[in-house]
This record gives sequence, structure tokens and C-alpha cells, in this order.
Amino acid sequence: METTAYDDCWLRYEPVQSSARRSTYRTLCSHVFTSTAGPEFGVIRDELHTGLTGLLGREPHLWMHPPRSTDGFLAVGRRERMAVVRAGVDKHEIEALHAEGFIIRSVEWEGTDCLVITGATNAGMVYGTFHLLRLLATGEPIDELDIVEEPKNDTRTINHWDNPFRRSVERGYAGSSIFDWAQLPALRDRYRVYARMLAAVGINGIVLNNVNTQTPSRPGENPAIADMAGWQLLDSSQLPKVAALASVFRRYGIKIYLSVNFAAPVLMGELDTADPLADEVVQWWSETFDAVYDHVPDFGGVLVKADSEGQPGPHDYNRTHAAGANLLGRALAPHGGRVFWRAFVYGSHDDRAVQAYNTFAGLNGAFHENVTLQIKNGPIDFQPREPVSTLFGALSETNIACELQITQEYTGQGVHLCYLVPQWKEIFETDTHANGERTSVAELLAHGDQNGVAGVGNIGADPNWTGHYLAQANCYGFGRLVWNPDLEIESITEEWITQTFSDDPAVVETVASILHDSWPAVLDYMTGHLGLLHMMYNGNDVVENHYDPAPGEWPAYHGADDDGIGVDRTDYAEQYPEPLAEQYLSVDDCPTELLLFFHHLPWEYEYEGTTIIQRLYDNCTAGVETVRSMRDRWASLADDIDRKRHRHVAERLDEQLVEAKQWRDTLIAFFDEYADIPAQTQHSDESEP
Repeated sequence: METTAYDDCWLRYEPVQSSARRSTYRTLCSHVFTSTAGPEFGVIRDELHTGLTGLLGREPHLWMHPPRSTDGFLAVGRRERMAVVRAGVDKHEIEALHAEGFIIRSVEWEGTDCLVITGATNAGMVYGTFHLLRLLATGEPIDELDIVEEPKNDTRTINHWDNPFRRSVERGYAGSSIFDWAQLPALRDRYRVYARMLAAVGINGIVLNNVNTQTPSRPGENPAIADMAGWQLLDSSQLPKVAALASVFRRYGIKIYLSVNFAAPVLMGELDTADPLADEVVQWWSETFDAVYDHVPDFGGVLVKADSEGQPGPHDYNRTHAAGANLLGRALAPHGGRVFWRAFVYGSHDDRAVQAYNTFAGLNGAFHENVTLQIKNGPIDFQPREPVSTLFGALSETNIACELQITQEYTGQGVHLCYLVPQWKEIFETDTHANGERTSVAELLAHGDQNGVAGVGNIGADPNWTGHYLAQANCYGFGRLVWNPDLEIESITEEWITQTFSDDPAVVETVASILHDSWPAVLDYMTGHLGLLHMMYNGNDVVENHYDPAPGEWPAYHGADDDGIGVDRTDYAEQYPEPLAEQYLSVDDCPTELLLFFHHLPWEYEYEGTTIIQRLYDNCTAGVETVRSMRDRWASLADDIDRKRHRHVAERLDEQLVEAKQWRDTLIAFFDEYADIPAQTQHSDESEP
């Protein structure tokens, strides 16, 4: 049985400690007038009751009409339905507002100082409500507010890699799936809590199941379990379960999507072909989606992994990816649904990096208007650091989405702390030069209502949701950053710490420093931090793959040999527009952090006052020392953070330090074996307590 004692994450709503702030907050928020015009307002009322009770230390009075005898009140509703909103918000502002945007404004109405939250849609007001509660939880002043917020990315989804009938999660390190398909359509309260968490950071879509909709049976497992894979969610027996989940999430402005198998017409036993140009296949998909929308009228659409890692696709019928994607796009179009077609394909080229561009760039402009190509941030596979995919600068006439990985497949999984918001910020700020100088990835994604960002989720059934309390920061940070990529890393970090742990400046500063140091540390001890990647064990039944160090397993990705290290990726560099191509092709101009991704260099190559080999040695050692410092800084907070969470994180950091040393020692020995050049300085491990 699943426990109900799960963590509140960033919705703890701890009492406001400052008496002055609490007094101001109570004046404006102790009385709340909300609309009732739609189920989303039930969510708004419930959240305001929960949040304000916790923050203000007493229950708010929730009115069904404007209160007349108070010093101030909060009003939430449509402009056309509320005079208090009309007093401070012009109709043209609402007409110009993004569908999910909101306005929070201080207004005077009939001599009373008020706060109003409004928007063009109910979903916008849900987001506005959570935004106001975040301001209160982080101690921001609210007496003179004038906030107009709109999402920069229209689609902001979490991709669950959950295997529905196994209740497992591929690349999940926080326990089993939170979705219990055996019990659905019976609903668990945890689904509602999860919807709250996502809406609070601006997520508006979730894909319920794994992109690998066909999975082989495990040793000793009944093969029938493998057959009960994600493609079966389109079956009529499963659609009421999908509809039940949709009923929970839609109240929070979140749409439901499914990963579907391209060969579903065959797998479901009705046709002998999935050829996208066959009339019977076209009809099958149309009728299938008609049935889905009968159960879920606001169904968001589908995610497809095709012709990749064993999943079937249009290439099985000598058709293009555009033909396959457009088949589904046309079937979904009458319902307003969308296709997210993954661009992660490899296998026919010696270097995986070049294949996505070679496969999709020539199809620019060939996709249906409701098809979006979902592109991994880099060309290899969610590595600790990669250059951005060349597809971001090559698809000017195609809808695109960026796929990021929140769960830490290649950055220590559920044990190592690795705060990924700085990595994502770096990706979004990368200048693609697609439309000349200063055309960032973020700008490309924000242009057009069929674009967006997807994150492979790190949520599981563990009581703390993410398997590591500090990994919650990645889920929170993903939502906040994809809502607005212009947000500063420091602001997102401090928001999360304040809402999750404490507003004590010493706690905020210490935890922030630990988080900010964690990604550079992982880069150091796990790669040497010069653009090397994919140096981990491929796994077996004992060790999860992509976890332990094993650089000898992936020689093509780091290029180590007797002569030097790195990979000559001239072919990949030339896929970039100028001046990026020229920059990456030049050893002198290539950024340090990508040097060995693009170039194979001698071990003793002189670089920035040292040699390549010595820089690798030094970085591996420095990474361990950073983790040691992170552990010690966390230990200093023993009296400031509750015992349960402090002990959990402390134990994780102890384990991370042990494993960082293993990475350091393995990589240094590996480099030394090839280079036969010992390190000029030696590390010395102190005795660990």
C-alpha cells in the first residue's frame, strides 16, 4: 500500500515569522472573495484556504460576495464578473493577455484597499493564485503590486517514463510509479497533490507513460507482463482510467497526453500493417482518437518515439518521419490535439551526434501544423554537459520543443546531488545564430504556440517524491525556468529553499551554495570537465546502468588512445551555422567546456598554462573536494533543518563523496594508463568521520 505521509515539497506554507509582514498579509488576504464560475475556482478556493491558513496562522474568511466591513480583501475572478477587478484592470489588458497569463494588482474599490487576481482564462487565475502564495511564502511585499505574468513557452510538459502495468519507472530513482493502473479509475489523493505541485510552478501538461511503449520481458518475469505495455492505454478498457486522471489534472490547468506506439494498429490486433499511407491505417487512427476524445474531451495529444532503440516507426515501411508524424497529426487535428514526435534517433552512423540533423533537417517544413519535433537538448543523450543540438538552428519552418531530463540518469541518479537549473539556463541562453546573432534557444522555443519544453520527470512513489530531498529543486526549477527562461538562477534557487526549508538567511545562503556547486562538481569528477562524456558503466542486474564509472565501455565517446583524448567531430561542428561552426572547429576558439567534445588532442597538449592530462587530473580531484565541502556545509545546518530531512541528505552526501572518489580514482587511472604521464600533484583523502 502507498503511504499517504508524503512530503509537501514547495507547498509547505510555513507560518510567516515577521510580525510586520504577517500584519500586512492579514490585512489584504484574511478575507477572500472568489468566483465560482468553473471547477478551477474550487481549486483556487481550496489552495487559498490551505496556503493562507498556514502562512497567516489563521483561516481566511472565504466570501461568496465582496466583503463590506474589512480593511482590505483579496478578489479572484474574471473582470466581466467582478466590479472590484474592473476598478483596476482595463478590458484591453485582458484582451492582450496570454491565455495562461494573469494579473495581480493592488486596487482601491469603494474606499477599500484590495488585491485582485484575474486573467483571460480560469487556468491563468490558478497560476496567479499560486504566484501570490509564493510571494507570501518568500516574504515579498504585497501592498503595492502590479504584476502582469505570461508564460514564455506555450507548452510546458512533464514526460513520465512510467510503465503502467508494471508500475515501474524507467530512469526513475524515486520508487515505483505514482499512477496505479490496477486501481484506476479509483483515484488517490496523491494525484491531486501532484497536480497542485505542478500547477504551482506553471506546468500545463503531463505524458502519463513511457516513450518506450514496448518493453522486453525481464529475466524470470511472465512475458505477459511485458505484453501489457503502454500501447495498451489506447484500448477501450483503459480509457476510463485515463479519463479519471484527466478529471483531476484539468482542474489545475494541466492536460493529459499519452505515449503511443507507431505500430498500435498491428499490436492491437486489428490490422496487418501500420504503413502511414495505407487508407485502413489512416481510418484506424482517426477512429481510435475519436474514442479517446469521447472519454477525454480536452485530451492534449500524443508523444511518439519511432525508429529508435527498437521502437517501430515509418522507416519500417520506407516512409519518412514526416509521413509518420503527419498521419497522427491529421487524425488529431479535428479535436485540437497535438503530436510531439521525438527527434532522438541513432544507429546508422558511427557518431550518434550527427544523425538527428541528417534525419530531420531535410524535412524542415514538411510536418503538419500540429506536429512538434521534440529535440533532446544535446546530440548524445542527456549527458552532464553537451553542446546544444544542431536541430535548434535548422528547423525554421517546423514546430520544435526542447526535451530536458529532470531525473538524473547520467548525473548520479537518485544519490548524487546535481542541481540542473544552471545547465538548463546555459542551454536556453546558447546563441544558435539561426536568425543571425542573438537567436538563443529560448527565443526559438518561445516563438509560436506549437513550441515548448518537455522534462523527463523525476517523480516516484517515495514519500519525498524524488528519492533525494534536494532533487526536488530540479522539479521545481524546471517548472519555473520553462515558464520564464529569463528568471535568474539565484532567484529560483532562493525561492525553492525558502519555501522548502527556511527563510533564515544563513540557511538560504548555505543551501544555495551547495546546490550551485553541485553541477560543476559532477562535471569535474565524472568527466574531467573538458567536454568528455558517456564514461559510465552500462549496467547489469546488480548496478543500474549509467551509474558506476567505466570509461573503457564507451571508447567512441571520449576517444582516449595512446596519442591523446577527445573526439574529432568535424562532421557535427559543420552542421552549425556560422560563426558557431568556425568557433567549434578551432582548437583556440572552442569553449573550454566543449574542447574534447569537438577535438582529439595530444595528452601533453599545452592548454591555458598546463597540459590536457594534468587539467583532467586536477579537475577530477577538485570535484571530490567540492563534494567534501558540500557535505561539510550541509552538516553545519544540523540545528536549522528538521532531523529527518537533514539526516537523509547527509547520508546521501556521505555516499556521494565515497562514489566521487571512486569516479576520480577510476578516471585518473584510466587516463594514466593511456597517457603514461603521472599527475604532478597527488590527492590525499582525509579520514572520514
